[in-house]
Amino acid sequence: MSLFNRWIATVCVLAVMAMPTMAARAGQAGPADGATESDGDVPPAVVPEDSGSDESVRRKKGDGASPDDEVKPPKKPGAADGFPKGFQFGTYGRVGFSSDFAGAPGNATNIVTHGSRLMEGSYVELDLGYGIRTASGFAMRLLITPAFLDEFFHFDGKASDSIVLRNLYVEASGIFKTDLKIWVGSRMYRGDDIYLLDWWPLDSLNTLGGGLSWDHKSWQVLAHVGVNRLDDEYQLRRFQVPATYGSDTITLMERQRMIASAKVSWLGRDLAPKLSMKVSLYGEFHWLPKGKLRYDSEFLDYFKEFGIAPDPELVSEMPADNGGVVGAQIGFWGFGKDSHVNIFARYAWGLAAYGEWGIPWGVALDRTASGAKEFVLAASSNWENRHFGIMAAAYGRLFVDADSNRYDLDDYWEGTEDVRATWFATDHFHVGAELSHQWKASRGLDPTDDKVGRPHVVQMSLMPSLNLERGMYQRPQIRLVYTASWSNDDARSLLPQFDERRGQEWQHYLGVQVEWWLNSSSYQ
Repeated sequence: MSLFNRWIATVCVLAVMAMPTMAARAGQAGPADGATESDGDVPPAVVPEDSGSDESVRRKKGDGASPDDEVKPPKKPGAADGFPKGFQFGTYGRVGFSSDFAGAPGNATNIVTHGSRLMEGSYVELDLGYGIRTASGFAMRLLITPAFLDEFFHFDGKASDSIVLRNLYVEASGIFKTDLKIWVGSRMYRGDDIYLLDWWPLDSLNTLGGGLSWDHKSWQVLAHVGVNRLDDEYQLRRFQVPATYGSDTITLMERQRMIASAKVSWLGRDLAPKLSMKVSLYGEFHWLPKGKLRYDSEFLDYFKEFGIAPDPELVSEMPADNGGVVGAQIGFWGFGKDSHVNIFARYAWGLAAYGEWGIPWGVALDRTASGAKEFVLAASSNWENRHFGIMAAAYGRLFVDADSNRYDLDDYWEGTEDVRATWFATDHFHVGAELSHQWKASRGLDPTDDKVGRPHVVQMSLMPSLNLERGMYQRPQIRLVYTASWSNDDARSLLPQFDERRGQEWQHYLGVQVEWWLNSSSYQ
């Protein structure tokens, strides 16, 4: 399939995803009983009732109730909405086991940066929060989110799991009796996701820093500044030198990357019957200071004392670098229970094209990331009624590295089209099927056969499941997943040279999984 035909297919998928919106305008769609409003790719997190707050909001009874039917008490400035007092617990997780029908665990067959999430490994987050609110309306909330990564003790027998800290911050609200919020700490800082691909295409930062937000009627403004310093020679260089007793470690270079971001969103609620709209503009700026790989006079004393010559390779400089991101999102929701359409566009250049944790490769002649670029166009949607649901996602991505060679393997297009349809057989038993297509088109020649490779993978999945209630986003969910993956010759050539899967056109995955989100800070 040519690159032109791929983009035609992607446009067709986007058109299909827009059909529910057009149907809503024609009055052909309506929310199911108990429909809730959500402008993200997943329903809002469940917030525990705050016994110490104002009287709880109650929904009017009756079919087709909408969020506008709620009876709400008048809002007070600085009322610290979303900050219930006391302890709060939330969690997101997925755990499973699988087989490839040959005795080994099932293997993911994705060849692109963002493929289907059905064959992901186990992962769990635990949200531990505590909120304090004063009589004046000023409030502060602490959130701690440790996360546990695959593989778990019961699988590998090692009593040491990989643990990361995803959130550790304090947020204050009700400042000066306004809608301003301020936070400081370590935080996952992101917006709407594409659930099928487990990806936040517009804004997804893991930051150590601080920021502020302002919500007022139909507007929301977010801004933040943070830093990172990877334990890599690109940002940190240390050297052990002899000392009177043992050795000392000296720091030859240490440079933090600064990342600043800003986002402005407008929410147009009820622009038409059963239709609301969201528009967001987003930007980032990345800056890395100059690195000086030189010994100062103090370090030279160590070498002089022990008669060791300084390493000439460490006497150099690394230039400062920078980059940025601009992007936008348009979303529609309200035309059905948990139904929505989101379209994302994002352009990154320079240092930012490699991502917040990316170490530039294929750099320019001046040893910077200038000239690198990334462009992403993505979309996601969901529509459901009482009996059926259909979810879809698609994206196309161009990446070009910073070197002057525009015909190498590091410059490429890639993309995914993914559709999941589900029949809600009963309130708790669902049968789903998913079909996805992944492709990649590099500008360079494959070194093994001197031709331009065109890898393609098609994944076909069947997924019966037990769910909490009817719906595409109802969790917890216990599911049986079978996936058959077909890979062409170019896709299999991406595997290591002696990997036995290089000779297998079809691969199989059979797994038993459970997934949940309960009051989660990741899915809200």
